[in-house]
Amino acid sequence: MAEARKRPLRNRRRFPRKAARKVTSAGGVVFRGCRRPKVLLIMPAKGKSRRWSLPKGRVEPGERYRQTARREVAEETGVRVAVLDPLERVRYYFTDHEDEEVEINKRVHYFLMRYEGGELRPQLEEVRRVLWVPVEEAERLLVFENERRVFRAALRRWRRRCAPGK
Repeated sequence: MAEARKRPLRNRRRFPRKAARKVTSAGGVVFRGCRRPKVLLIMPAKGKSRRWSLPKGRVEPGERYRQTARREVAEETGVRVAVLDPLERVRYYFTDHEDEEVEINKRVHYFLMRYEGGELRPQLEEVRRVLWVPVEEAERLLVFENERRVFRAALRRWRRRCAPGK
């Protein structure tokens, strides 16, 4: 009896494909102080884990990335900031918390920011906690490598801006 030929796997789907949705956000790395700088971190309210993150949020129609970053930091944390420089754009993928059949393709534009004023006041619908953290502790608290990388780049720029004679 002849052995049946198998079809190549590349032509068959083994798992159902998830729907994809693109999301564009903007946010920032907010610093205050030069001699002993601190950075602003948030703990998002969504999800079960209690992880620290950089503030960011979705770009609204007609908004520029800088505008979104400034607005989102103010909404999530209660503070006013000056947007200084663009840092980098990060892309990552995750499954939607509410619909596990949807994969999110998220792009975040990050900016270097300076604290201008205001009191810490978390936006409770989206943020559990807001905290000023000494820069020496921040990298340890940030969970995701892409945010640690953005933070390190921002800190280098912040220290150059704070250097004597500038």
